[in-house]
Amino acid sequence: MVFMYNTGTGTGSTVEQADLTSQINGSRDVFTIPEADTSSVRVYFNGLRQVQGENFTVTNSTSITLDFIPQIGDFLTIDYTPA
Repeated sequence: MVFMYNTGTGTGSTVEQADLTSQINGSRDVFTIPEADTSSVRVYFNGLRQVQGENFTVTNSTSITLDFIPQIGDFLTIDYTPA
């Protein structure tokens, strides 16, 4: 799903969503993401937005590290602006 939001500068930026749920295996805490502007990544665990620096770290433009291990049956999604 792609949607637009206003950055406040009068121009819109495309924000995309990615579902990382298929990567959950009950022991993994590092997840591969589509190439993203690292400052734009927002992580949602079971629908709840996580706090960067407390619940997750953007490792680089293509991966995130969670401070917890999701279990099979959990949901993990992100919003991001493509790099």
